[in-house]
Amino acid sequence: MTESDRDASPQAPSGPPPSMQIDAQALRGLAHPLRARLLDELTFHGPATATILGRRLGESSGSTSYHLRQLSRYEFIEADPGQSGGRERWWRIRPGGWSMRGHEFLGDPETRTVAETVLGRYYQQREARFRDWSAMVWDPVQTADVRRWKDAAFDSITTMRMTPQESREFGGALTDFLRTFATRYQGRTPESHPDTENVELQTNLFPNLPGAGEHAPPGDTGPEEPAPDSPGGG
Repeated sequence: MTESDRDASPQAPSGPPPSMQIDAQALRGLAHPLRARLLDELTFHGPATATILGRRLGESSGSTSYHLRQLSRYEFIEADPGQSGGRERWWRIRPGGWSMRGHEFLGDPETRTVAETVLGRYYQQREARFRDWSAMVWDPVQTADVRRWKDAAFDSITTMRMTPQESREFGGALTDFLRTFATRYQGRTPESHPDTENVELQTNLFPNLPGAGEHAPPGDTGPEEPAPDSPGGG
């Protein structure tokens, strides 16, 4: 893990908004599990109030309100300018998203524990979302939504031989392209574009080093059977 990056898609600016680089203080602000759930809700379902989020997550509005203010303090979220004037504040993910240099936090004894918590949850949730989608595609009884999307979704693996510097340059160029391309879809809501769904793009770039299989997470014994075909093209 060298860097984890999360993008958001609020309003449509003229160009991609800058990404926030998470520091150690902001990292600690992510450690609370409810804050991670709040971020997921705002990321995947758009702006909401503390009351709406509390109802969705089974939490009191007082609790969600407090943790939303903490997320705002660390600049992960901000007040939604498109929902002003009401009795309750609407929150949205900050434009541009954020990124962190996870390897640096993991290598520092002062931040290692909190980094393991935050990054562990991040990867578990990321894997779970793709696993849930795969299960729906492989289910012989598919919903209309799955049938509509299964040929549009894809996953792929591309291998290249690079130096570390070339890998950094490639990753930076890819990230810039994705941020720029994504701006054309920013500002969309279920109301303005009812034929759309929230789409998640997961990307990884890492070396296949000798002995990598010896460092599998505890309890991870690998797949019990050969993996089926990819649920999409690519």
